[in-house]
Amino acid sequence: MLTHHYGILGSITLLFTSAVFAATTNDTDPCAAIAGQKTANFQDAKACLDHFKFDKDIAQRTVDTVKKVTKDLYVFNEVAASPPSVSGLTMPPVNITYGLDLILKEDWKSDREFHEAVALLLDKVQDAHLSYLPFCYRQFIFWQPIQLNSLLRNKRLIANVAYVKNDVWPEAKESWVGCEVTEIDGMEAMKMIVNYAVNNNGESKDVNTCYNNIMNTKSYFHGWDDGADDLGYHRFLPAQEFHNYTMRCPKQGTKPVQDEYDEPFTVKVPWIAQVPPRYSNADNYWSTFCQSSHLEKRNTHYDIHELKEINEGNVFALNSEGNMNAVGSSKGPYVEFVQLEDEYSKVGVIDIQSFSIASEDKDNFINDVISGLQDFEKNGIEKIILDLSSNGGGDACAGEFLISTLFNSTPDYLSDIKYSPFLERVVKKAKDQESTKWTDYASKKYSGSSWFTKTTEYRRGEDTVKFSQPVTLSCSDWNSDISTQYKNTKWSSSDVLILSDGRCGSTCAIVASRLHISHKVPAMGLG
Repeated sequence: MLTHHYGILGSITLLFTSAVFAATTNDTDPCAAIAGQKTANFQDAKACLDHFKFDKDIAQRTVDTVKKVTKDLYVFNEVAASPPSVSGLTMPPVNITYGLDLILKEDWKSDREFHEAVALLLDKVQDAHLSYLPFCYRQFIFWQPIQLNSLLRNKRLIANVAYVKNDVWPEAKESWVGCEVTEIDGMEAMKMIVNYAVNNNGESKDVNTCYNNIMNTKSYFHGWDDGADDLGYHRFLPAQEFHNYTMRCPKQGTKPVQDEYDEPFTVKVPWIAQVPPRYSNADNYWSTFCQSSHLEKRNTHYDIHELKEINEGNVFALNSEGNMNAVGSSKGPYVEFVQLEDEYSKVGVIDIQSFSIASEDKDNFINDVISGLQDFEKNGIEKIILDLSSNGGGDACAGEFLISTLFNSTPDYLSDIKYSPFLERVVKKAKDQESTKWTDYASKKYSGSSWFTKTTEYRRGEDTVKFSQPVTLSCSDWNSDISTQYKNTKWSSSDVLILSDGRCGSTCAIVASRLHISHKVPAMGLG
């Protein structure tokens, strides 16, 4: 039975069986107590989320499923348990199977606690393609009324109050904006923030990227709500109810270089929960946000229809309205062309915000890229900054299109896929069907599905793992929709600069690495 809205993003999404909970009256229903409110305090939100009891049987089946998926489908499962040592990267060993066994031994007080433990375990792998999403417990949004960013003041990197959310906590004062936060919970602010970023971010192994992701992203709402999010914004229940901020504010009329401040002060700031709509009590909270409509028994293998849905990305129906709410859900605008002004008027910026192009937006994306480059050429743009900051990736063929449009062609990018009996069934079935993504994998030496079944073994961590033969991604179907071709004759590699804050995932990383390695485009990181 598949019932919970919990999933692992990457190769496949899973839904799990739910428990059946006894109906409650409003007198004993903590979810009913705050239903219809705009906000709730930490304790009231926690009471609702922890209302649903832990079920050992559900936990066992959940852990069994997560083990099977990570073992069969997660390419870095063995490496995560015994990672290499790489300078500049934080890679603590995470044995997923062992960790799941430990989680299962605990007698959890609530259903939420168990599922959050599974989510946080996979979060420690620090791979944005590996996520466990208990959407049932991601419906509340938790805000810190003090929102921070990081900036330089008098040649020092500081934590700065960027703005306050007095709409959720009226006690937050506008006068705090621009003040420096020197301590958080008694610890030096910058030290606390760096520790938090490295240990809780869940998306990157690079320290600077982790820091940027919680302090200086373009948007809080980047769609990757499985991880630790930002210091002041959580989709999961925070670890504590309050934080103590010690601040000092510049004296009125002084300049940053003067480094003069009023007396420091400390404020105790609560987490405030934004209450989800569309429910009135615990029972219909569960039926709306937690109970899945996927109730069929899975006694047989996936059929062709389901295989197509998996490979066309249509199985990520994880929220209450059946819409995908995670990686790959971006809607336009996807790209923006900006010509700088004054002495930089010969410089153009291409801001690629996402490669997750919705099918109905594909033509617009193609036309925007081509017309944008044509306008740059017409306006005499000599240098291009390709801004890939905070780009979570998306459709690999959209990335391939951008590379080919800028540089006309690019060398093949070989890759291989971790072998499992399950994926062998998928590949063999899909190869016989039209319009599945598996038909896009091309191999010059192998026909049909033999590129996958004729495996090669490699040492990964402490284990030997089977992989397919190397293949390349064929985007011929994607490219067949391009009616207008653009040939770049104006800009060479030295005229383009890749700019990134480090958060450049999946397809974005492929685009950046291929431009840099294959086409010698220089790159610059911020932060």
